[in-house]
Amino acid sequence: LPPHPELPPLSHPSSSPSPPSSLFTFPTYIQHRQEARRDSLALNWQATLWQKKRDRRKKAKEAKAAAKTAPDSIADKGKSAFVRKDYDTALKLFTQALEEDKKNERLYANRAATNIELSNFDEALEDAETCIKLKPEWHKGYYRKGVALEKLLRYQEARAALKEGEKKAPEDAATKRALESIESLLNELAISLEQTSADNPDNDRFTKMVQWMKDGGCKFPKLYLKYYSEDYRGVHTLCKIPPNDCVLYVPLKYLMTNEVAMESEIGQAIQKSGYDMRSEHSWLAVYLIQEKHNKEKSFWKPYIDILPDKYGNMPMLFGDIYKKFLSGSYALTMAANRMDSLRAEYDGICRSCKAFRKYMFLEFVWGRLAVITRIFGLNIHGKKTSALVPYADMLNHITDKQTDWQYDDKRKGYTMITNRGVARGEQIFDSYGRKCNGRYFVNYGFTIDENFIDNDAVFRVTLPRGDPHFNMKLKYLHNNPTREFQVPPTYSEDVSVLSENMKPRNMFSFFRFLHARDKELMLTSSQDGYQIKDIAPISVRNEISVLKHIQEVAKETLSQFPDPLTVDHKLLKVNKFMDMNHRNCVMMRCGEKETLHWYINLADKAIPLLKMKWKDLKRVAAKCHQQPSRFNYYVTEVVVPLVKNNK
Repeated sequence: LPPHPELPPLSHPSSSPSPPSSLFTFPTYIQHRQEARRDSLALNWQATLWQKKRDRRKKAKEAKAAAKTAPDSIADKGKSAFVRKDYDTALKLFTQALEEDKKNERLYANRAATNIELSNFDEALEDAETCIKLKPEWHKGYYRKGVALEKLLRYQEARAALKEGEKKAPEDAATKRALESIESLLNELAISLEQTSADNPDNDRFTKMVQWMKDGGCKFPKLYLKYYSEDYRGVHTLCKIPPNDCVLYVPLKYLMTNEVAMESEIGQAIQKSGYDMRSEHSWLAVYLIQEKHNKEKSFWKPYIDILPDKYGNMPMLFGDIYKKFLSGSYALTMAANRMDSLRAEYDGICRSCKAFRKYMFLEFVWGRLAVITRIFGLNIHGKKTSALVPYADMLNHITDKQTDWQYDDKRKGYTMITNRGVARGEQIFDSYGRKCNGRYFVNYGFTIDENFIDNDAVFRVTLPRGDPHFNMKLKYLHNNPTREFQVPPTYSEDVSVLSENMKPRNMFSFFRFLHARDKELMLTSSQDGYQIKDIAPISVRNEISVLKHIQEVAKETLSQFPDPLTVDHKLLKVNKFMDMNHRNCVMMRCGEKETLHWYINLADKAIPLLKMKWKDLKRVAAKCHQQPSRFNYYVTEVVVPLVKNNK
């Protein structure tokens, strides 16, 4: 510390010269020491004050931290839960706090934010409006209202709310950002009707449907329909769309469900007739026909008017020219079976229900095709049903889907939400699920490229009469010696299969049963008899016979096609076809041939391995294990165990 300003510094008597006697007296010395002591006490007192201040700050900080970890009020607990992203708990706590304090605008704002995070947008809007009523000058209510309206696809109203919020708090960064975002979006959406529909000859019909949907509360402000050709349209984006964004909302009233169809006049008539529908799709088909005949009286007229008048891309309606391109393909059989099934359903309804007899068979075919190409499976209030969803059914297929959809019980309607970003002007797709081209083609009228793993072919096999155990095997086949399998090119079951006859392992199991001899039959049996669908590899001899037989069936099936696979590959490479139907026919038969060739090659490569000694197969087996492929999977799962056990 510096010396006292009024006194000279003190020196120790032993180390410093004494002051002149004229300046130093004992009373003066005593006074000097007392003053020095007072200064020291003052400094100590000041240091104590500083320490107390530091202690108070430390205690305040600790108290604040304690408040965060252990909130006292229900509202504080709700805020803490919100920060932790435990939105369900936060919602309960804010609701509980509001029961005690119904005039607290901040609680309504907080609950609105929580409802937005939980996608309860209608409830969030209601809370935001209550917040505004309680405190009109507070910007936060308008901000919450704007965000909720944007999520509800009500963009103009969202902008108005955010503008009002900006007036209340021009400096609020969150409100500014939200307003800039919504204005940018609206500017992007300001694409003229001429730009988006100039080339669409169906523009008038489609415009009427859009207006009909908007009048009923449907929301799809970021989408528009683009026309490509008479039979091909797609849905495109008017602006850049981020992931997890709702692009389509259709209220329950605009969903044509099975229940709506069954409660209709024709639905009631069929139910009273006692006829049992073969397919649930028929309910919607007969309802579509009835409403089409009702014309202007029908609520659904704007929607029915945009449905295709004909389905020339469907194989069941092909003429001789396209059938010639499909010669040898199982698609012809599938299409014929489908037409026979529709005829049986139509005839059955007509026999039982007099009211339905005024409708023609081709009208019923039209209705069923409209349904099967557009149907959605929904769960509405816990009940599974099928429905036609206007606008949503216009999205084209892509394997890697861009959207997720469902019936939202909270919003009381169908919602479609993006699962990844979509650029402005880009076509937006849905997925019909993983399927073989045969199902895409026969059910929907299109095929997709690069679908090899999900393509398939039909193997039809019959128990040989020369089999030494023919009678016994025929008994376990219930006197039906023939089986048909529609399988993809793989032994693994990681494929899009829907029924037992489409699983490759089931086909191999059946072939193993056919070629089982003597003691091998005992290995395939159990207390319940022969488990023909679940027979594991039996022996090297048996598996070689199975592969040879499968190869023979594949070669026989290939011989039924007029052209070899190389011709199809060349046609697809040149890519010059009469129309899309012609190309789809080539794609269909090409997929079948590729599948058949895979099984032929499987036998050619696997049989030599089955004949090897285990010591020679070890190195091959190690490579197969390290390099996963469809062939290597068969080697690892079948060849290795058989050869190893055969040593």
